[in-house]
Amino acid sequence: MQLPIRIRLSIWYFVIFSFAGLLLSAASYYLARRSLYLELDHELGEHIDDVRDFFRAEGLGGDYQRERAEIAAQFQLQDEGKWLQIQDDQGRWVFRPWRMQIAPHDVPLAKSLSADGNYAEFPAGTKRIRSLRRSFTVNGHTFVVESGMTLTKADQTLLHFRNGLLLISPVIFLIAGFAGHLLSRRALDPVAAIAREAQRIHDGNLQTRLPQLETRDELAHLSSTLNEMLERIEAGVRSVRDFTAYASHELRTPVTFIRMETDLALRFDRSNAEYREAIAMIDAEALRMSSLLDSLLFLARTDAGAESAQLEPVNARKLCLQACKKWNYQFKGRKLLVSVPAEPAMVIADKMYLPRLLSIILENAGKYTPAGGLVELKLEIMQEFARFEVHDSGIGILDMDRGRIFDRFFRGSNVQEANAHGSGLGLALAAWIAARHNTFIEVSSTPGKGSCFSWVLSLTREYEQNPSDMELEAHRSHQQGPAALFPIG
Repeated sequence: MQLPIRIRLSIWYFVIFSFAGLLLSAASYYLARRSLYLELDHELGEHIDDVRDFFRAEGLGGDYQRERAEIAAQFQLQDEGKWLQIQDDQGRWVFRPWRMQIAPHDVPLAKSLSADGNYAEFPAGTKRIRSLRRSFTVNGHTFVVESGMTLTKADQTLLHFRNGLLLISPVIFLIAGFAGHLLSRRALDPVAAIAREAQRIHDGNLQTRLPQLETRDELAHLSSTLNEMLERIEAGVRSVRDFTAYASHELRTPVTFIRMETDLALRFDRSNAEYREAIAMIDAEALRMSSLLDSLLFLARTDAGAESAQLEPVNARKLCLQACKKWNYQFKGRKLLVSVPAEPAMVIADKMYLPRLLSIILENAGKYTPAGGLVELKLEIMQEFARFEVHDSGIGILDMDRGRIFDRFFRGSNVQEANAHGSGLGLALAAWIAARHNTFIEVSSTPGKGSCFSWVLSLTREYEQNPSDMELEAHRSHQQGPAALFPIG
């Protein structure tokens, strides 16, 4: 089981601070010991310098008996010589008090000593002695001097210092624990604040946003990321609510009409012609409702990622002719023209989605074009691309609506002028299909004069048609020339 972040951070801070405290204590002990030993070594060096200066001042050197007498008279009374012994170049002891005799050890020759002298430590009973051995020359004679001091005082000082460090170690650990807890709390307080703000946000106030931090650190990035996520969630929830509201509204009308017509037909006797008229109206509303449901289901599948385009070579010329032939019967009182190249135009597209895209755009053009108006579908070859254009002479699109015409359930402010029914889903589906073909729909419009919807698809040299289609295209190319303009309707 993994511990909470706050506890893990507290433990890490405690370990770090404790380690830092122990490291500081060890460094302090080392520096104190080094300082004491340096001071002790300095005193030893000064003691030897005093011996050398005395030899030079008294002119000693060469007279062994005089040396012994003078040295004994000078240094025997100084705390009984402390830990001092002097040897001449013939190996004779010039001065050696009893303290050095209780801890006998060899004194190295002068030639084996370094210029600064050699340090040594040796036991003397229960004490430890630190000594410095150095040589000097007076009147042509070399003497080796060893001066020593007990380490008792230094060891006691270090012992007291170490005991003091051990006594404050629990305090160091307590401070480390408290500091770790405090720092982990301070570090996670902004996260806790963000969590509290996030908990206040629900489906009723999704427009609320977390406070934007100005620290430019990870917490600021977390806050901005959560705000971006909230925007996406709000957009998704709003889309679902709009979807449900619009679907309910659009389905309520045909359902109400169907129930009303069936109720009237069942309640009163009618002639066959009246029954047929009622059934025809019910069929039209059922068809409208079926189309709406089909669009809603298609959008639901696209949102769920269940729809995908299978791109392959498709004869765009043939699809344009088929689409216009299909919608010619729907354009009552309107003229439909199609302008296509004489030869087949093979594009990379989905065989199911591209016809649907054409149908949506043509249906939309015919729906908002008044009687006597003109709708024209053009297919143009542009180097490596094929350009589809649908022009109409309808009511056009207002400037304030142009940026929203591809939104779901959106209908322009001037649609009442055309007296046309619609759910506002067609162009949303068209935009999705265009995106799956790696293209987009361009729109140009003049209110009151008409609109133009266009998009491009990549051409390919691959040609996949049955022989009858190939013969038909070749015959049309021979009869019509480089391009063909077919009036339909």
